[in-house]
Amino acid sequence: MTRFYDKYVLVTGGAGFIGSNFLEYFVRKYPNYHFTCIDKLNYASQCSTASLSVLKGYPNFTFIKLDLSESFSELRQLLVEDFPINQITDIVNFAAESSVDKSFSDPLYFTRNNILVTQNLLECMRLLKQQNSQISVRLLHISTDEVYGDSDILNDEQGRLLPTNPYAATKASIDLIIHSYQCSYDLSVTIIRPNNIYGPHQYPDKIVPVTIERLTKGIKIPIHGIGSNKRRYLHVQDFLDALELIWQNDESINEIYNVGSDEEISNLSLVKLICHLYDRKLTKEQINDKVQFIPDRNYNDMKYSTTCGKIKSLGWKPRIKLVDGLSSLLVE
Repeated sequence: MTRFYDKYVLVTGGAGFIGSNFLEYFVRKYPNYHFTCIDKLNYASQCSTASLSVLKGYPNFTFIKLDLSESFSELRQLLVEDFPINQITDIVNFAAESSVDKSFSDPLYFTRNNILVTQNLLECMRLLKQQNSQISVRLLHISTDEVYGDSDILNDEQGRLLPTNPYAATKASIDLIIHSYQCSYDLSVTIIRPNNIYGPHQYPDKIVPVTIERLTKGIKIPIHGIGSNKRRYLHVQDFLDALELIWQNDESINEIYNVGSDEEISNLSLVKLICHLYDRKLTKEQINDKVQFIPDRNYNDMKYSTTCGKIKSLGWKPRIKLVDGLSSLLVE
């Protein structure tokens, strides 16, 4: 007997860090929604393999291995030509390479991959609407606060996009392409720009999981430059709460939301905090000895400054303090 669902949700990049947390949470929370995960399964997906394997046992979950940047014909077949057999009501787009360091060494790959992934989705939405003007697919696109660039000024959602590294430039480009599709083809898209997100299933090429992995292995922890660059960190569950609030609010369609924490901390202070939480018996000298300063990035933003009044006006605020979120990772 065919089961019908209230929503049919396509989750792109669902085997990555944030995407896998999204699926792990919402597949269980919304049994009346069907979730289809598309992912090419790159190096970062290995941290979420176990959670995705569990989800494959749920009737409202399907996994498809596909490289969205290179497989437009397959994506069009799935979303457009097979409609309404493969009905999609919502797309939540996490798909993107996100390593800033890797973007410095291979910027062309980041341009090809990150931009085409999302534009291919937009093209399918455009073709669906062209095929039947009554079809309405909603896209929630996950961007980043890095699109605003290095700034002491608090940027709201209308702030200028001034990215300073190849990764951030691809994300800013996508945001502009989305805007053009909204204006030209009347598509329903919401853009979410979060701070640095941390939590379970994060591949150790970001500062939090790198620090934890190095501590457990007794290896020096690398810090770019002198570690004075500051970031704001948001636990993935707080981000998912914000995303859900936006997703379930029809008035958020065609809006942009900054989502972030007010807890700002330098890279060096963050590493020292994690060391302290890992072993409270460590002295300051012992913690300092665990750090290895390495050459700075080609360009390393001092800080990203955003204001999140828009999402807070919907009733959201982060609940998990940085020290509590980090502590929970250390006991997993």
